[in-house]
Amino acid sequence: MLKKISRKWLILALVVAIIAVPVVLKSRSGGRAVEVDIQTVAEQEIRPSILASGVMVYRNQVDLTAEVTARVKEIHVKEGDAVTAGQLLLRLDPANYLNEVNRDVAGERQELIGIERQKVALELKRIQFERTRKLFQSGMVGHSVFDADRNALQLAEVELKASQASAKRAEATLAEARDQLAKTEIRAPIAGRVVVLPIKVGEVAIPSTSSLAGAQLLSIADTSATEAEIKVDEGDINRVVLGQDVSVFAAAWPDKAIKGKVSRIAQSTTVENGARAYKVTIGLAVDPAMALRSGMSCRAELFLSDGRKHLAVPVEAVISESHEDKADKDDKDDAADTSPKKPVDEKRYVVVVRDGKALRVAVTSGVFDDRWQEITHGLKVGDQIAVGPGKSVRALANGDRVTRLSPGKNAK
Repeated sequence: MLKKISRKWLILALVVAIIAVPVVLKSRSGGRAVEVDIQTVAEQEIRPSILASGVMVYRNQVDLTAEVTARVKEIHVKEGDAVTAGQLLLRLDPANYLNEVNRDVAGERQELIGIERQKVALELKRIQFERTRKLFQSGMVGHSVFDADRNALQLAEVELKASQASAKRAEATLAEARDQLAKTEIRAPIAGRVVVLPIKVGEVAIPSTSSLAGAQLLSIADTSATEAEIKVDEGDINRVVLGQDVSVFAAAWPDKAIKGKVSRIAQSTTVENGARAYKVTIGLAVDPAMALRSGMSCRAELFLSDGRKHLAVPVEAVISESHEDKADKDDKDDAADTSPKKPVDEKRYVVVVRDGKALRVAVTSGVFDDRWQEITHGLKVGDQIAVGPGKSVRALANGDRVTRLSPGKNAK
């Protein structure tokens, strides 16, 4: 009895399967349309770019260091003060250098007195020699007296020249001492603003370019002109040219683009953590209200095109497929074969929507940025294309029914 019941249910299940399978296949193949995000092909601004990072710097900044060793006696400015060219900023203790000047003044005066003494002596020797010469001509004195007086005159002339040379040396020494004394007064070489003032009254200023305490006195900069110094990777530097458009984003204003142009490109590379890069200087047109500061970090976007419009689609709408030669696939299975492989043939296409059906259309692409991909062949303005969701678009075959994604659904 149980065998008869089981056989009856088996036959019933087969009948249901025979009827249901065609219905399911029909519903899957012909039926429900796939929902996709559909967009219209149009011309778009495409601006491929290079990304880099760096710091903001003042275009004209002067770091002042001491040229003489002395204790700081007076400081006449504070950090942030505006200064004019030639303004006295600070004074070092001039006592030692003033003493040197007084000593050298006395030395020069002594040399000048010596010259006057030599001139008087020379004049006396000249008069005496003229008298002896006349007596020698008249035969009243001999050769020995004549020669002695002539030699005395020549010696006086040489001594005068020596005194004059010594006076010049004393004059130069005095000028050097006065120059050293003048260097105890630190004046502004340019008009601008005091941006760094690490020294304090009582500290010893030393003539050095190192990072020793007392080496740097203060820094003055023209804060109205700011530049960006960025580091471009060596793989991208060949695409950077003078005058290239750049957008710079300072750390304090991360969403506000500062327009600029490439003004300088370093010829030598810098190495940091094993990475090679080139310093590129960007001249900026800065809004004074932004109050940018030197040393502020920034990021930059260097544009590689002029931003003209091209026929383009969203980058996610372009689907790539790689096709390899069958022989190459066989070669991959042969581990012992070291012969060069043929390049991979990559084809690109987009899914065009026509009359509610999908159609894969091969395209040729051009320039691109992070949003748009130029299409140079395969599409025209006004074509409707499927953009997303990516998984659904990739699964579409020619002839599949599609419909526009319902509002509120996430195409990504």
